[in-house]
Amino acid sequence: MRHGFWPLALLWLPAGVVVQAVARFPPESNSDPGAGMWMMAAIMSASSLIVLAPCGLPLALGCRKLWRLGYRRVAWWLGISLGALTVAASVFAGLLGPVAIAVCALLVSMPVWMAWWWLARHA
Repeated sequence: MRHGFWPLALLWLPAGVVVQAVARFPPESNSDPGAGMWMMAAIMSASSLIVLAPCGLPLALGCRKLWRLGYRRVAWWLGISLGALTVAASVFAGLLGPVAIAVCALLVSMPVWMAWWWLARHA
């Protein structure tokens, strides 16, 4: 899993936003051109999803630090739960722009960094 960290760290937030959008706005099954429209929407939204990629790094790097301290279950649990919260919050923060998404992602990742700091000092 040595080389798998960086793709996962960069792509989890954009993938989460896409999955959330598909869950909220599923393609209509009664129209045939829906698949083409979804492909066009994916291509048009690629630039906005690229902006999201570095916003997921604070949480991923914090979880990696917990992982390296030996708290693997805690790292996965915090990564999944705070990742879901970050995806939901970034959808709303996206209305304000990319800076708001970055600030939101930083704020949501703070518990992981505080846990790492505390565990590194007291372990």
